[in-house]
Amino acid sequence: MFKKRSFCFWKTLKNRKGFTLAELTVTLSILGIMTAISIPSYISWLPRHKLQTSVRQIYDDLNLAKIRAVKDNTYACITFDVGNNNYTVFLDPDGSSNLTPGDTTIKGNVTLENGVDITAANTCGFNNRGMLPTIIAPPVQVSLTNPTGIIMRIDVNTAGGISILTSKDGGATWS
Repeated sequence: MFKKRSFCFWKTLKNRKGFTLAELTVTLSILGIMTAISIPSYISWLPRHKLQTSVRQIYDDLNLAKIRAVKDNTYACITFDVGNNNYTVFLDPDGSSNLTPGDTTIKGNVTLENGVDITAANTCGFNNRGMLPTIIAPPVQVSLTNPTGIIMRIDVNTAGGISILTSKDGGATWS
């Protein structure tokens, strides 16, 4: 007499297309809250990241100069232009530590990230053994800073070892 009907939930959902207004409101609210939480941390992270990128770039170019000096059996130097926040990497066969017309430029006028300033820098060079030449007085230091006040320094010792140090207190302590 009565026909037994089976319940199939997928048949009832078959004709529903799209999202309800409540679902969209909840999703957009969650997205807004997550954005509001993440934006301040991103803004505070960006200047430090730019500083670290610039320091790593100089570190890599110092290693490039050292490797090229050994490979080409000559002197290689990096000169820093503090006023324009750039530097030049070149092979220096005469060992003068100055960029002269006979020198081969490896990288010319390399600029740093926006907001990163070179605060102090010595000319750095390497001899054919990857060490500082006698014309350059150790230690060679390149200091960079950003608007947040963090200072990062690259040191080159007499044996040609390159290290990166950070100071968060204006240069009183380094780690």
